[in-house]
Amino acid sequence: MLEEIAATRYVLPLREGGSLPGLVEAEDCGMYVVKFVGAGQGRKTLVAEVIAGELARRLGLPVPVLALVRVDAVIGRGEPDPEVQELIKASGGLNLGVDFLRGRWGLTRWCLRWTPSWRGGCCGSTRSSAMWTGPGATPTCWCGTGGLF
Repeated sequence: MLEEIAATRYVLPLREGGSLPGLVEAEDCGMYVVKFVGAGQGRKTLVAEVIAGELARRLGLPVPVLALVRVDAVIGRGEPDPEVQELIKASGGLNLGVDFLRGRWGLTRWCLRWTPSWRGGCCGSTRSSAMWTGPGATPTCWCGTGGLF
């Protein structure tokens, strides 16, 4: 079962892919890349991503934390882009959140690298790397905001 958390602040839109995800700060002080249910792909795509992500986790692959992020439709009123405002307004309620992996190269690149656990694990994220860092860890980590890894 995915943890349900509330979004407290909309940070910025990530202009990647067709779903126009956004970076959101949540009540647990974490940052999440939120994929909105009001996007063109709809709920079915988000359900498929949850299923694939949890299957990958059970297979032992390093997958960022997934969460259900409750978004209040008014949270995006400060966003200057009317397209983004409409997307957030249409996405009130539960949406899919993927743990934002800090320290990545940039928001549009994928990275394959290993960072020792004493430096914070995969790409600097301490929450999502705890499951695979440490003794006997696989020395690779896939991370990105555009998909499951």
